[in-house]
Amino acid sequence: MSLRLSAALLLDKVQQGGSLNTLYDEAQHDVDDSQRAFFKELVYGSLRLWPLYKGITRQLLEKPLKPKDSALEALLIVALYELDECTTPAYASVSAAVEVCHELNRAWAAKLLNACLRRYQRDCEALRAQLGDSERAALPGWLFKLLKKHYPHPLEAIAEAGRHKPPLTLRVNAQKTALADYLARLEAEGITATTAGDFGVTLQSALPVSQIPLFFDGFASVQDQSAQIAGTVAAVTKGLRVLDVCSAPGSKACHLAELGAQVTAMDVSPSRLQSVEDNAQRLGLSIKTVVGDGRDLTAPAVGDNFDLVLLDVPCSATGVMRRNPDVKLIRLKTDIPQFAALQAELLQSAWQKVRPGGKLLYITCSLMPAENEDVVSDFVEITNNAQVIPLSETIGIEKKVGRQTLPSASGGDGLYYCMLEKAV
Repeated sequence: MSLRLSAALLLDKVQQGGSLNTLYDEAQHDVDDSQRAFFKELVYGSLRLWPLYKGITRQLLEKPLKPKDSALEALLIVALYELDECTTPAYASVSAAVEVCHELNRAWAAKLLNACLRRYQRDCEALRAQLGDSERAALPGWLFKLLKKHYPHPLEAIAEAGRHKPPLTLRVNAQKTALADYLARLEAEGITATTAGDFGVTLQSALPVSQIPLFFDGFASVQDQSAQIAGTVAAVTKGLRVLDVCSAPGSKACHLAELGAQVTAMDVSPSRLQSVEDNAQRLGLSIKTVVGDGRDLTAPAVGDNFDLVLLDVPCSATGVMRRNPDVKLIRLKTDIPQFAALQAELLQSAWQKVRPGGKLLYITCSLMPAENEDVVSDFVEITNNAQVIPLSETIGIEKKVGRQTLPSASGGDGLYYCMLEKAV
């Protein structure tokens, strides 16, 4: 099976509602190791620009393809992305896409696909000029409207970030080395990097982890700059008892442990919790892990009340679309209130594990107020012993409660942070 066929079939499954995280590993097994980087580029890149290319295909196709031929549209979008963004010669991209029609047992579509791609090469600017605002932004219409409502001024910057690969940022393990020393180590090995926040470095060019100095010795972890803010906000002192309720894959749990906290990491999925244990082992950390649902923290294994509860809740992932680009296809407006209901339930449960005088750090990777400040505000209104602790003005933008970082093409993702303190 050719890599373009594998990419088209994977994207077809995603556009029918499948999760990229669930489907990707299996799909890449059909691709030679030497081609996996290019395969990932085609899949993730096509998804990041999917709404834009849907607007192009709407114009290229005289009539919509039948549902049974949906993989052809996925193939067309892959080919459009390859023409625009990859170094493959144009003639080779077109020829390879046409050949996949035969692999799909759709020989009749070869001429159609060839004609569409030739027209795009010829009329690209005119076709793009006919795109709607949300298509040009490469955002689904419902999300474009909400972002325009809540973030009118930074809307274009948010959309721009969602159309590109994120930079590769590393969190330096404070138990292994100092930030300045690790930066010097990178420079000594010819790797250009700059500091990113209090704990990280961003590489000028992305590298496989196998080429990152001392990565497997636990000196660094891949973690977005905005996600590392949790370590700053938590203000860890040695021995601070922390419960990370929705922990997997454990980046924030490991970060707090690196800073000296005693961490209990919990997740509902045993397989995902294994990733926490694997990360902790690589980093040389001791973290207690517990399988459980954050909506019920009564099990004795969870432990007594904690100094800090970290609640990084499941959410719409609208702040990390460049990392989870299938959000642009599978997420619906109706998902937002469903996430908000779950988040409110998790917050109510997690609050019971905060000791008097202790704190709870509420985090999402969403840009939606309904999942962020609205959830926290509603909780504080009905909870007598909860009060909001203001966060540093250096963190993102101010919200009704808490603060919101916004996605940046050259910087961090869009995360929401709010700290609550329990009255004594």
